[in-house]
Amino acid sequence: MKENYKITRSNITFVILWGFFMHLIFLWGVMDANFHSPIVTNLSAVPMPSSPPAKRVVVFLADGLRYRTFKHDTPPYLSSIIENKGVWGISHTRMPTESRPGNIAVVAGLYEDPSALFKGWKENPVDFDSVFNESRASWIWGSPDIIPLFTKNQRGNIHGSSYPPEWQDFSNNNSAIKHLDNWVLDKYLQWLTDEAPMHKTEDKIVIYFHLLGCDTSGHAFKPQSREYIEVMMNVDRNLQKVVERTEEFFNDNSTAYIFTSDHGMTDWGSHGSGSTDETETPLVAWGAGIAKSSHLYNVEQADLAPFISTLIGIPVPVNNEGVLPYELLDSKNEVYTAKAFLANVKQLAKQVVANRELAVGNTIVNMHSKDKEFEKKIVQVEHLLSKREIKHSIKEIKHLTSLAKETLLYYRRYQTGRFSLCLAFMWVGWIIFLFVDLSGEPRRAIHLGCFTWLRVADVALAVFLIPLLIEYLVIGCKEWRLFGYGAVCGASLWVAFRAVINKGPNFELNSNKPLIEFIGIISLILMMLLGLIYRWAFSISMLIAVGLQKVIFDRNASFALIFSGIFLALFPLLPVVGPQPRVYVVIFALVYTALLPLRQDRKIYKYNKIIEVVRLTLTSIICFNLIDGRSGLSWLLLLSTPIVILLYPKDWNQRSFGITVALLSPLALLSASYEPIFFLIFSSHLRHWPVYECTQKSASKGKALSLRDFTFAAFFMLYTLLCFFGTGNMSSLSSFDPTWTRHFLTVYSPFTMATLILLKFTMPLILVGSMICTLSPDSSIFTAVLLLGDCLAIPLMYGVTTEGSWLDIGSAISRFIIAVSLPCLLFVAHCAIKPFMTFSLQEFIRRRKIKSQRLKI
Repeated sequence: MKENYKITRSNITFVILWGFFMHLIFLWGVMDANFHSPIVTNLSAVPMPSSPPAKRVVVFLADGLRYRTFKHDTPPYLSSIIENKGVWGISHTRMPTESRPGNIAVVAGLYEDPSALFKGWKENPVDFDSVFNESRASWIWGSPDIIPLFTKNQRGNIHGSSYPPEWQDFSNNNSAIKHLDNWVLDKYLQWLTDEAPMHKTEDKIVIYFHLLGCDTSGHAFKPQSREYIEVMMNVDRNLQKVVERTEEFFNDNSTAYIFTSDHGMTDWGSHGSGSTDETETPLVAWGAGIAKSSHLYNVEQADLAPFISTLIGIPVPVNNEGVLPYELLDSKNEVYTAKAFLANVKQLAKQVVANRELAVGNTIVNMHSKDKEFEKKIVQVEHLLSKREIKHSIKEIKHLTSLAKETLLYYRRYQTGRFSLCLAFMWVGWIIFLFVDLSGEPRRAIHLGCFTWLRVADVALAVFLIPLLIEYLVIGCKEWRLFGYGAVCGASLWVAFRAVINKGPNFELNSNKPLIEFIGIISLILMMLLGLIYRWAFSISMLIAVGLQKVIFDRNASFALIFSGIFLALFPLLPVVGPQPRVYVVIFALVYTALLPLRQDRKIYKYNKIIEVVRLTLTSIICFNLIDGRSGLSWLLLLSTPIVILLYPKDWNQRSFGITVALLSPLALLSASYEPIFFLIFSSHLRHWPVYECTQKSASKGKALSLRDFTFAAFFMLYTLLCFFGTGNMSSLSSFDPTWTRHFLTVYSPFTMATLILLKFTMPLILVGSMICTLSPDSSIFTAVLLLGDCLAIPLMYGVTTEGSWLDIGSAISRFIIAVSLPCLLFVAHCAIKPFMTFSLQEFIRRRKIKSQRLKI
């Protein structure tokens, strides 16, 4: 029996390493299944027919210009173009409506690469093809956040420059904002003088203007403002100068012009979501090869890439998903247009073939039902073109483009369902193993003749893996990930099966009302799960928590604990905090904190009170814009917060109060509305917990998991989720308004801004960490949090999506990641706050003085 126990006894090191591996694979796998790059490398380009209508194309991209404002106040020069010289319409962007995906869609025909979500804003996430790469030469000028996307790692035919990043300041006046676009004009006029003469007769040339003025003005003054319209009119004047100088210099009627935008903007000056004002942008095209019509056309943004390619006769970018808007081309070139449209179809067909080989291999078992039509249909279209049946051929080509896009989507999503199934079973295996291993007791091995159940588990693993290996090797599928995830899934179930064989679970019911407590925990978990999707459900979760606290703490549940809990339940019912600052609400929270009666406690030294008053006063003055916090004062208030916390006594009530007051100043500077009030009530609720009673009960427990562990774990989970969703949505990191960080910086810096907003979300989490540190919970409570958080993750993994706005995508990702990382967040909060709960700067200084006096004696 003793020998058998040694064999089945788990090593805690294995549990930790296996758990880390499972969480890493689960997080990576779900992201990989949904956000794997759709770009297939090593695709060959399809050449365009000869004799294109234009030698060069000039693209004006007015960043952040929405169609509604353009239509209402159409600039005079572009208005004359629409009426007399070209075509116009609406370019419909896809979400996310941000600068990078919009620019990439225009020049590469590729909607935002999902994998770019995890690879930063300023780097080219993958080496995608674009009209710049395919051109003979391209010149691009504009924002330092966009131009490097296309000039980095290119073939040497792309020339570009940008102005300094500090020019992108949202606090600038309108003349400074106009200078962003004027700089681009000046660069082009200089190019006409210095370099253009060497390329005057060359064809296949792309000239690209990225004009950031409208976007910056929209953020600063809002898109319905006079300032925004002035910037748009300035773009119109610059555009007229460019066209006049270009025609004067080249004088060959071989230049095509396209004016559009990457995204629109809401009335309150933000973008990133999916409202009509954000997804509708103006499109005006005129010049060589372009039709003349006053009809309003609707095109997809990615369609502009094959449109540009067709105008100057360069291959369509190999990963393009757009379809040539042939209606915008001059009918005089209908033969060339039909052949160019066919080249667009062939380029889409190459992507279909590459994705088919990647997803299903070289067999026809899982082939899309319409995939076989391609080659036959393409031959038919070529035959129609040889007979000059242009209209019929264009009709067939249009049908083929729809078929290609449908088939392409099928192959890209083919493996996602199987990946998710493997990951779900893998995760279930991990949860079973964790519960049994950490709460179980060893038991005897059961023999089945000459076999044991452990041998059966080994055989089952082999039976599971062999078909996967056969499928991978025989079918010839190039996608190795399915076999990899399947192998990890089998290993997880195998480890769980062995744990169930070796151990039996041990669970304690240390509660006076176990049934009520059990029902409360289940209800709380279900409502938290619903709250991650519908924020209002957190209100019900908080009310359930208040009821449980009344049952558990009984007489020790103070009126303040219950009342503050009910107050917290109101916040998820309020609208998500928006970008419009409500300074009076923030100031109210600061004044209320300065007048708290608890501040008369004798344990708080006088200079602590003086520091509090000074910090709160400075914060109020900065919020009123009487002092510019960007000069360093806001950063000083933020960076001095840890020192201020350490000045308070180590007593739980005083130290937690110090954390609240110290964090309130930087929180208020990052707040737009009622966030400081939520923070104060949240702090009051935690500070009125019967901490010492909970500590004594925790110290008296045994090692087995208990019902009370799961109850406390559910409370900690709810508090952590309220930190992120009590006043807003963590996914707003990806669609935030720059005015939120206005007291720290206004120069566009997405990483710094996102870090500051993330810091604001995590400030309430520091309070949770201080409470955990004071309770000093043993590992069983963290184990309970781990189990409950991992159970939440299974349904949320199926909610992760690649479609919709940054807000939709970010919401799904944040829900999933928070559920999986809840135990890690609590553990990090516990470790990070521990020095602030156990170290006192006052005592340290006092000890140093005493030691110094003794040395003198």
